[in-house]
Amino acid sequence: MGEIPSSRLGNNLFKETLIYSIGSFGSKVLSFLLLPLYTFFLTKKDLGEYDIFITTITLFVPLVSLQISDAAYRWLIDKDKENEYLKKQIITNTMLAFGAGFLLFSGFLLIYSELETFRYKGYFFSLMFLNCLLPILQSILRGEGHTKKFAVNGLLTTFLVIVFNVLFIYVFHFKVEGILLANVIAYTIACVLILFQINIFKYFSFQASNKELLKEMCHYSLPLIPNLMSWWVIGSASKFIILHYLGAEANGIYAISSRFPSIIVIVNSIFVLPIQDGFLKKDIKIEDFSNLLVYFFKIEFSIIVILIVGAPIYTKYIVNSEFYESWRFMPFLYLGVGFNTVAALISLIYQKSRATAKITFTTIIGGAVSIGLCFLLVSRWGLYGISISYFSGFFIIYLLRYFDLKKELNLKINIFYCIIALFSIIALIFLMNILIFRYQLILFFIVLGLIIYLNKNLMLRYLRK
Repeated sequence: MGEIPSSRLGNNLFKETLIYSIGSFGSKVLSFLLLPLYTFFLTKKDLGEYDIFITTITLFVPLVSLQISDAAYRWLIDKDKENEYLKKQIITNTMLAFGAGFLLFSGFLLIYSELETFRYKGYFFSLMFLNCLLPILQSILRGEGHTKKFAVNGLLTTFLVIVFNVLFIYVFHFKVEGILLANVIAYTIACVLILFQINIFKYFSFQASNKELLKEMCHYSLPLIPNLMSWWVIGSASKFIILHYLGAEANGIYAISSRFPSIIVIVNSIFVLPIQDGFLKKDIKIEDFSNLLVYFFKIEFSIIVILIVGAPIYTKYIVNSEFYESWRFMPFLYLGVGFNTVAALISLIYQKSRATAKITFTTIIGGAVSIGLCFLLVSRWGLYGISISYFSGFFIIYLLRYFDLKKELNLKINIFYCIIALFSIIALIFLMNILIFRYQLILFFIVLGLIIYLNKNLMLRYLRK
């Protein structure tokens, strides 16, 4: 299994993890906390409509922002802390790149709106701008090492979105428009606060623009655009296929199914962000990184198995009965999120060497597999087919990156046991679908006990510390 990294590294990582957990809780737990509100006050059709709206924005964000946020973070963590002028150049180039991308998008949107009418045009424009700007500003915070400010901003954003959602949906009954308005107000406040925190007006200057630096940053960030769009194909394009083949109501059910894996995203982001910071800043050596990856893999899939067997139980008490069947499509989504996160951690090696093209290549292959399976399986298996295609796409990405970097990572993983474990989880998924609720409850406690037993040594090791 390998040795646990040094105590100093472990303490630093724990401290960073604790800080990031606050911010990640704020930014990631949001969709899960709002599930009861959405399912009780929105119809399946309303929820499906909103999900398509957000999915469309997610597609265009990397194109509009040029994914310059990643480059800003990467260059800021590498720069000399005393070099204020270089910081000014990085921030200026970042904002200019985003400004150019958004200006181009605005022109296309203006032309399209003259040719076609579509609902919520004003919200679409506003949320596109805010969904591009907020990650850029958060990346600058992280790149400057302001993890506490990042955490506070995440918590504040969550609080504001929840408050405005309750106000507009529960009190004023605005439905879909209420969700969109809540997001616009909350994200605007979050962006304004970060702008003053990092004193953007001090560090932005047209005179500080640097064409060569901008070219280098774009060379790093532009290959990530097809990567994120391929990720979008795996995670979101299926919703348009569902809409076409199964209708808006099925899309509403799937929207709830896909929200629950956000629990895993929350847990993942708590650990992934500090690991990313430590590894890219050279605080974590490749040997320690490999050991961390093994432990992460084991803990990750232990949690996933518990969430899979518990799906019919917590869904019953969290969402409206109209959406109860959504639990059936969650298991493969959980597996997909798990493999996606492990693949993202492995790709840190590509990021460290700035070989972002390899990240893109593997994601495009996974996206092609996923979308192909979507069309192949949707007519025969419906939402089951969609969830299986989601898992398959991320699993392919994981395999491609793992085998490409196998020698460099030198992970001490028994492949045979991993294969047996994966097939056991898949068998467990099919078993759950044929059991009635009483036996699903019994199965949950059996699996929970087994997971605790298998991880007892790891748990005892950390309890002694």
